[in-house]
Amino acid sequence: MKNKLFYIVIILFIGCAEDDDNNFHNSYKFKGTNHTLDIVSWNIENFPKNDVTINEIIPIIDSLNVDIIALQEIESTQDFNNMVNQLGGNWIGYKAENSSYGVLSYLINTTLITINSAPSTILSQFNYDFTYRPPYVLQFEFNNTAYTLINVHFKCCDGGEERRANASAHLENYIKNNLSNNNVIVVGDFNDELVDENNVFDVFLNKSQDYLFSDIHIAQNNQKSYWSFPSYPSHIDHILITDELFNQEDTTCTLLLDQWFFDNANDYFFYVSDHRPMAISLNIDP
Repeated sequence: MKNKLFYIVIILFIGCAEDDDNNFHNSYKFKGTNHTLDIVSWNIENFPKNDVTINEIIPIIDSLNVDIIALQEIESTQDFNNMVNQLGGNWIGYKAENSSYGVLSYLINTTLITINSAPSTILSQFNYDFTYRPPYVLQFEFNNTAYTLINVHFKCCDGGEERRANASAHLENYIKNNLSNNNVIVVGDFNDELVDENNVFDVFLNKSQDYLFSDIHIAQNNQKSYWSFPSYPSHIDHILITDELFNQEDTTCTLLLDQWFFDNANDYFFYVSDHRPMAISLNIDP
């Protein structure tokens, strides 16, 4: 048991890197704390994948000690509600109601989070570009500071580039016109890479004074073992923050759950998901 615990701790440290490229190899950490806002984005692949998925997920969530988990690909409302009930304590769940499939949702630990209003969808008029999964927005407070969290799941695969580019443009325009002075965090399965030429995310990448993909150091690094979609492999799950949060971003990393919690990594991909979660910690002044 001690050896297994030691192994998990070592993997934990090497799985999460600070956003400084120079520190990619020597400064690793991820820890949910009371003074950091800790958010996870997780494409949980057609949840639940099988009858034991919930049993596998509950101890993972308990161990992460985070504030909010933004989920993609919720297929069963009943199983989602069962998972929330099993988490117990201060956890609550919200699920988008107007997605046709692969529903976006939130798990929220209300110990330190104040929810200003129930989450809602935006940009439904562009449903086609968002693959009939319009962005799902949560307004909340942490440490008396207001934040806007946007959960997305863009069109997948080759041939979807135009729709991903259009979705990015719609989202950037919405943030610019409605949330220009807000602390905005966009998370989810963006289904494309940050390093391609003629990038579908250029509307964000070309405005580096306003937006930052805080996982860019992972996307630019050739260590595929840290990418969020290892079966391809590719890094397609991202975290985007606005300039109001540039100085607060402490750590963004891929959570290597397949290595931390499973003796055989393939068990994670069979029972839980084909994606690894992404996490961000923000240092919040008291």
